[in-house]
Amino acid sequence: MNLIPQADHATVPRLKAAVLGMIGSFILFTAYLAVPPVGIVSGILAPFPACYVRLLHGRISSTILTLGVTAAVTALFGIFAGCLYLGMCGTIGMLMPELLARGFSGSRTMFWTSSANLTVLTAGILVYSITTGLDLQKLVSGEITSSLNQALLIYEKGGVKGEELDAIKLTMRTVADMLYRLYPSFVTIMIITMAGCNLALLKKTTALSKTNLNIGEFGSYKNPDMLVWLLIASGFSFLISSKIVTTPALNILLIVSLLYFLQGLAVITTLISRQSFSGVLRVGLYVMLLLQPYLATIVAGIGLFDLWGDFRTPKKQENL
Repeated sequence: MNLIPQADHATVPRLKAAVLGMIGSFILFTAYLAVPPVGIVSGILAPFPACYVRLLHGRISSTILTLGVTAAVTALFGIFAGCLYLGMCGTIGMLMPELLARGFSGSRTMFWTSSANLTVLTAGILVYSITTGLDLQKLVSGEITSSLNQALLIYEKGGVKGEELDAIKLTMRTVADMLYRLYPSFVTIMIITMAGCNLALLKKTTALSKTNLNIGEFGSYKNPDMLVWLLIASGFSFLISSKIVTTPALNILLIVSLLYFLQGLAVITTLISRQSFSGVLRVGLYVMLLLQPYLATIVAGIGLFDLWGDFRTPKKQENL
């Protein structure tokens, strides 16, 4: 299967696609750097132009796009920002479409893209820390403390004082400790989310093109059966009262919970698609998940019990 445009295509459309994609990816990533809380969605979608250009216009156009944005981000925001773009967005933008072009399924593409992205990011941070003498733990701790202090300052300016302010400070310290312990899982979840969102967007945007991608339907997503043992092992690890054991276990538990949340969401999506008003029900589900985040726990539970219940297989009615 060859998804690369034929060699007789003109060079101008490829360069035009590379330049337009470069502008789009640069704007998306710049919005994330400039306004992190608001621009987080744009940061997640920043690899998409490179993915799209690779599938429709070839590997050379995608490479030009990725290197061009990396150079522009480095020139404006420094080498760390440039390496961050290349390590996260560049890895997804170049590897994901390459795997899809080779016939990989959507779930396999997500797994290998996320794994490679996490490996590249970890290696890059370690190299940067060693070469600059930067203590990563102190950097993370400092960023978390700085963010929480800014939030606390907002409360103080809002007129919160006395015991109420003391209670907020205590909560902030608890949150800071949890964030410090769980930031590896948060980074991993961020990478998985980036891969999943870009994969979904590719499926939508390339549906009418000549590309024949083997992404599959989200409703068929299922985790390996052996994953449940990792969930059980991480749960039993909390019986050991040592942060050396419980901290890695908690990070693993969060990541595995996300995977079962995705499976639960796939189960519910499949069941909804069989209903008459599937579109309305699907929108209602997403709205409820946004308004009531605790529902995510129920969805993850459905994904876990799907291992035994096989909820997506239609049940045959027995004739009496």
